[in-house]
Amino acid sequence: MNMQSAAEDTGNPLLPNKGDPSAVNYNVSTSEELEKIDNGAEGEVYFTDPDNPDKEIEGITAAFESRRNGNGWMSDYGRAIRFAHRENRPLLIWFHDSVISPKSSQLGEQLLDTPKFNAWCKDRVVRVKLDSGASIKDEAKTSGAKYSRNAIESLAAKYGLRKRPSIAVISPRGKFIVGMDGYNGFTQEVDDIIRQGVAECERDMDAYRAKLEKKGYRTWHSAKGNMSLFAKLQRFDEEKQLVYLKEYGGRITKTKLTRFSQEDVDFIKEYLEKKAAKAAKAALR
Repeated sequence: MNMQSAAEDTGNPLLPNKGDPSAVNYNVSTSEELEKIDNGAEGEVYFTDPDNPDKEIEGITAAFESRRNGNGWMSDYGRAIRFAHRENRPLLIWFHDSVISPKSSQLGEQLLDTPKFNAWCKDRVVRVKLDSGASIKDEAKTSGAKYSRNAIESLAAKYGLRKRPSIAVISPRGKFIVGMDGYNGFTQEVDDIIRQGVAECERDMDAYRAKLEKKGYRTWHSAKGNMSLFAKLQRFDEEKQLVYLKEYGGRITKTKLTRFSQEDVDFIKEYLEKKAAKAAKAALR
């Protein structure tokens, strides 16, 4: 088993699900590129229905109210990227091969599919399992393959991972933190690599969040207190009582003011008061 150290993610052959009309493809390879997206452009609003922009869309409402799907092993790489990015969670990729790598299944039984590991990952890590063997099974019509073997192998190779199983830990802003190439049966070693990688991701994101807070980003909470979202206020529609928030990846989403916590409502009130005072001051000039 070889441990791969941090390097920049230089590409992504597995594209996000094109069937999601409100999805955003984050085609960036460095945190610097990601920062450039944050340009305050009002035109970066993505509506499900362009003929009815006031219709409810996937966004803050979904983030606050729908059950988070990042708590189990996902099979959709694009969706996993979006969840990790939007939830500010590390992304854990398990490069699996259900056909020619019994060690990969062994790793699942001994660690990655255990209740203890699942409990540790819950609300902390977004996980995706990419099975290179699924395409072989698909030829025998025993399994549906979402991605080709070549696409999965190509992605793993970009992280320097060529054995199966292998693991990659990616920061919420797309930076490759650490990888494990191959499995020698020492479960504790794999567990340590993953936990250390996730901790480094969290430190990396904390530093990045501190920079974004200076740009006006903050953590917003749902009225029930069970969901949160890191974003900045783009604008507030007083007439319709709609809040437009911009996530740090550039996507703007909206929801009703009543869905936010009292602290957020007070923040909006203060924002409106400052806006009114500024307008009054400008009128006196």
